[in-house]
Amino acid sequence: MGKKDSSRKAVSDAVARRLPTYYRHVCAMEAQGIQSVTSMQLAERVGNTSAQVRQDFFACGGVDGYSTSVLKNWLGTILGIKDEHHMVVVGAGNLGRAIISFQDFNRDNFFIDAVFDSNLMLEGMQINGIPILNVSALEDYLRENRVDIVVITTPADVAQSILEKAAAGGVKGVWNFAPADLRSSENIKVQNVHLTESLMTLSFRINETERIAEDE
Repeated sequence: MGKKDSSRKAVSDAVARRLPTYYRHVCAMEAQGIQSVTSMQLAERVGNTSAQVRQDFFACGGVDGYSTSVLKNWLGTILGIKDEHHMVVVGAGNLGRAIISFQDFNRDNFFIDAVFDSNLMLEGMQINGIPILNVSALEDYLRENRVDIVVITTPADVAQSILEKAAAGGVKGVWNFAPADLRSSENIKVQNVHLTESLMTLSFRINETERIAEDE
């Protein structure tokens, strides 16, 4: 799969986006009873080239062997999902509730411990057994509890302030679903997720196919 390299540098965003896809397919192959995998087989599954797979793995330090279990464990270590990650969600609206209800997070060691919202009527209620707290208690909660990731599903106008509270509370990362590109500081990583952009990309591909067909 790739010779190990002791000199590690920060990988590109493109490689970082492909690693979870590799992991998902390797897990599926292991579940199917496949005991070994080549870069060509993995490339065929993910839709790129074997050279790209090897290059991506080399960028992360390289992995020894072709064993599916070894590759799964290596990718899990690289992705940091072999350790538990504790999360809180800020925003108990429809999107926040959908994220809280997603069961696969726990399988990959991501655990949602609390939900915060500004609606006083929700305080004391639960979503799937997870307590809803008032957002005014967020700063104290971050100081008193281990929180690795804050998930933001609030309106855009308050999202930046939530990020700043997360950074002040020592949180390592923010998963932002608010319709705003949040500005991160050096001590916190931010992943901005724009659902409409993904949908627009799909729309572009549909229109592109139609335009090509019309030109033929």
